[in-house]
Amino acid sequence: MTREYDLVAVGGGVGGLVSAAGAAYLGLRAAVVEKAELGGDCLWTGCVPSKALIASARLARRMEEAGELGLRATGQGHPFKAVMKRMRDARATVAKHDDPQRFRDMGVAVHFGAARFRDDSALEVDGVGLLRAKRFILATGAEPWAPAVSGLASAGYWTYETVFDQDELPGSMIVLGGGPVGVELAQTFSRLGAKVTIVEAAGAVLGGEDDDASAHLAGVLAAEGIDVRTGTTAVAVRLASDGRKVVELGAVGAGPPQDGSPSPSAVGPGRAAGAGASEQVAADRNAPGRIAADQILVATGRRPRIEGLGLEAAGIETLRGAVRVDARLRTSAKTVWAAGDVTGGPQFTHAAEYMAKTALRNSILPAKAKASWDAVPRVTYTDPEIAHVGLGEEEARASGGAVYRYDLAGLDRAVADGAASGFAKISADRRGRILGATIVAKGAGELLAPILVARQNGISLSRVAQTIFPYPTMAESVKRASNEFMRGRLDSRSGRALKRVVSWLK
Repeated sequence: MTREYDLVAVGGGVGGLVSAAGAAYLGLRAAVVEKAELGGDCLWTGCVPSKALIASARLARRMEEAGELGLRATGQGHPFKAVMKRMRDARATVAKHDDPQRFRDMGVAVHFGAARFRDDSALEVDGVGLLRAKRFILATGAEPWAPAVSGLASAGYWTYETVFDQDELPGSMIVLGGGPVGVELAQTFSRLGAKVTIVEAAGAVLGGEDDDASAHLAGVLAAEGIDVRTGTTAVAVRLASDGRKVVELGAVGAGPPQDGSPSPSAVGPGRAAGAGASEQVAADRNAPGRIAADQILVATGRRPRIEGLGLEAAGIETLRGAVRVDARLRTSAKTVWAAGDVTGGPQFTHAAEYMAKTALRNSILPAKAKASWDAVPRVTYTDPEIAHVGLGEEEARASGGAVYRYDLAGLDRAVADGAASGFAKISADRRGRILGATIVAKGAGELLAPILVARQNGISLSRVAQTIFPYPTMAESVKRASNEFMRGRLDSRSGRALKRVVSWLK
């Protein structure tokens, strides 16, 4: 059977669903094809289950720290199976948003089955038949990548795709990879009762983040009893007689592999961890030896999911294992656009949504839009969270900007809540235009929101500083960092002139 559409989205994650639903809303005959379940990684193996599990682990930690708030602390263990059930219940609730019937009601045809291109205008779907369309949006996402470590496959390991299927908490765990996924799950399992070791090839965990943020989190992890081995890689894995998994460790040099594979230091949403030579030398002391644990979690990166799609038949080219797109998200096939992780770009759900909307627009309208990445925020959901947008500190200074920082230790609400760990750091040019920001704090993802709005709309730090924020709130950290910009202006030539005027008026 052959079906005709105006647009077919390949992949039922956020990229495919947003583009197909948008096309139907605009009056096009639209379809989405998915070989598993609608919702993609974010719903089933990423954002939703991990944040539900993190919520339980965060509360478990607060229960242990209750004495700091004048309450009776509890050090009792927690029923891991019940924690995992609660996570799955939360996921099932969110899954209703991606129910196939909901999209059918929007006018989107939903087809399930493995898909492959026959040419640039036809897609064959197992159990469905041939789908012909004027345009396609490829949004098949990414999948876990594991390094070729001797013995790792035979010993067995978890990834972010399998960890949420578990019901037994391992007594100990080795996490290979110290990027966002690695550190989030390491902290979570540690707080739920496992003894955790992180093995990271680069010189620091979250090496792609602000140096101060990375160092701050490393201190938090160490304080919570997590053993962090940086400048270190897994050389081999074997099973011990007692069933535990023994990992042989070795020192590594900084820098990604040259074969196009994901970097061993690249974990989670598409950014590689790196470290300077001095950091690497200091970190190498951790490298030699071996460690053993009940389970291994591999969080060493992701690769675009392109196998079996028949890209060659449609004339779709790849670059370093990802679908190659131009600035307008069009592939080398004139009828095919791509969005989300499959392009090898920023691997965030919100980035996939943005790309899907851009690809949809460009596939339909004559006026094309270029995708822009300078305003894409990211959040690592550790405790405290780390949120970032725009230029890093070094980039901002190199472009002539300055950096304004406020530490949460001086923020009244943070002190009152027992959450005074972290800081807000904002960079801006001389006129106060925001270049970038990093926030390390409880709820940093939410605290980044006013900066995103200000940056997107050209609102200067002086305007932010003049805004009345409610007291006492964590959001005041943004205002306090902005106040540092105002103090800097008072120390400028015009500021000194103003002080002389005020002195004369008094």
